[in-house]
Amino acid sequence: MRDEEILVEVKKVLIEEFEVEESAITPEATFYEDLGLDSLDAIDLIVTLNNFYNIEVEPTESEEIRTVQSLIEIVKKHTN
Repeated sequence: MRDEEILVEVKKVLIEEFEVEESAITPEATFYEDLGLDSLDAIDLIVTLNNFYNIEVEPTESEEIRTVQSLIEIVKKHTN
């Protein structure tokens, strides 16, 4: 799976579920500072993507997710 494909789905979830402005969602964007998510939002995001991609991101991996790109890398790791 390519980064662009995962980014499309991440954007969709962030816009629809968390009301994040599309223009703010870039690979470099941080979830807490740039996108305004809190820790519960981050958990919800990971659960949503786990269900969508039928994967399971481990709690230790989720601690590493700080940016949109780091989330893309984790999803890619589990889907390849």
